Amino acid sequence: MKNFKYTKYFFHIFPCMYYGILCGTATGALIFLFKYCAKLAEEFSRHTYGIAKENPLYIIIALAVLGLCGVGMYYLHKHIPECRGGGIPRSEGVLRGVLSFRWLKTLLGTFFGSMLSFVCGLPLGSEGPAVLMGTSLGKMCVPKKRSMWNRYVMTGGAGAGFAVATGAPLSGILFALEEIHKRFTPMLVLSVSSSVISATYINRVLCHFTDVSPNLFNLGTLPQFRFSHMGYLLLTAVIIAVAVGLFDFSITYFGRLTARFKNRLTPAVKLAFVFALGGIIALFFTDGAYSGHHAIDEIIHNHKSFIILAAVFAVRLIMMLFITDSGVTGGIFIPTLAIGAAAAAMAAKLLTHIGMPAEIYPTVVILGMCAFIGGTLRAPLTASVLFIELTAQYTNFLFVTLVVFGVAFITELFNQKPFYDTALESMAHSQNKGEQPVIAHFTMRVAENAFVVGKSVRDIMWPHSSVVISITRAEENQTDMDNDGEKKLYAGDTLIIRAKYFDESELKSHLYSLVGDNNIQKQNV
Repeated sequence: MKNFKYTKYFFHIFPCMYYGILCGTATGALIFLFKYCAKLAEEFSRHTYGIAKENPLYIIIALAVLGLCGVGMYYLHKHIPECRGGGIPRSEGVLRGVLSFRWLKTLLGTFFGSMLSFVCGLPLGSEGPAVLMGTSLGKMCVPKKRSMWNRYVMTGGAGAGFAVATGAPLSGILFALEEIHKRFTPMLVLSVSSSVISATYINRVLCHFTDVSPNLFNLGTLPQFRFSHMGYLLLTAVIIAVAVGLFDFSITYFGRLTARFKNRLTPAVKLAFVFALGGIIALFFTDGAYSGHHAIDEIIHNHKSFIILAAVFAVRLIMMLFITDSGVTGGIFIPTLAIGAAAAAMAAKLLTHIGMPAEIYPTVVILGMCAFIGGTLRAPLTASVLFIELTAQYTNFLFVTLVVFGVAFITELFNQKPFYDTALESMAHSQNKGEQPVIAHFTMRVAENAFVVGKSVRDIMWPHSSVVISITRAEENQTDMDNDGEKKLYAGDTLIIRAKYFDESELKSHLYSLVGDNNIQKQNV
């Protein structure tokens, strides 16, 4: 028993922490550099557009250069398709086993493609690329012969990238579990926590020596909610839920609309148009350009009129439609927060006219913003914790969960597909080129020193769309069902797995890395 205990620590717990800390350290350093470069790129962009506005000829030259940048982005996507589109849905696809990627090319393409977007002033943020680059670094940190650890460590890298980009470590942990995998298991929690904590530490150290703030926003002390505000908060939840429904519907409908013209609207044309349109907005309406960080700051401090807020919401939503359809490299998390902030601020202004105390306006805006992102992600727990970490005020948690989960409940009634799921489906369809998957049963025997030995079924990263349908114990010769994922696997167990796949050799290679059986038998369904 004592030897088994030490074996468990050595084979189960130590790799989680070792690879997690290694990945977190690398991610913390790289994402700090990425955020710093993104800040310099935005400053350069604002300065350049400021000069361009002084002369109509400069504007024409700027638009021509932006069109060329769009064509450059097209060729980048042609050579590195993994960096196309938002980093979060692509990371989700990789970590769930839906998408494949080349980690080094993805990392480099995402870094430089994002910088191109930032320099041109497109309304894109750094958090999506940070998640995807963290995922890439996770793949780098695991040796090929230990490939069974890949998805655990990459998940930690994704959470670490999110935590450093947003300055919210606990939200980073929950994001990786609730949004990416939609489940909590001991090994996942340990891997992600190790990465996020180490990445946050490295980021804080680097921020300390460079006088850079590690926080997404510096909000100061905000007014507290009271029970007398409950009615206004419920109305806020309803308004934000409607805004989320409009957001999801717009993304879905716009994708269907552009699909009708796919033969005329080539990727290069789409990208050139998006870059040019983004430049026009950066020239004449800066609140609709860039990541939205500055716009959110001003919205929170009530520096925008209702008309300007409506314009911010509309312009950013329209740009989001074109950006997601064209697949420009960059993040959409903070831009989505900006759309949510504009919607929440309009709701707060309306509520102040019917009696809501004006002093709680900034708190309502932040709450509505977090509820909006929680509704679009369908991740209410992450959104609730994000509010707490952004404001550093824990006494509002009851009211926060009331609004965030209220938005989640109402949003489900719309029966709209989450935006990130829609984006992931599009990426998977593009990768598989419209091929239909195969469904089959696979029989295999657990080897003596296999990765799965001693682990419960639910704690194992099986191939995507696969399920263990029966377990035959070696010593009992009795078949058992695994209905809850709690049954542990041991050497000699015979497993039957039902899987849906596109590449049989890739699937068998993944199963072999887990169970150690190189004689996996297939039976068609």
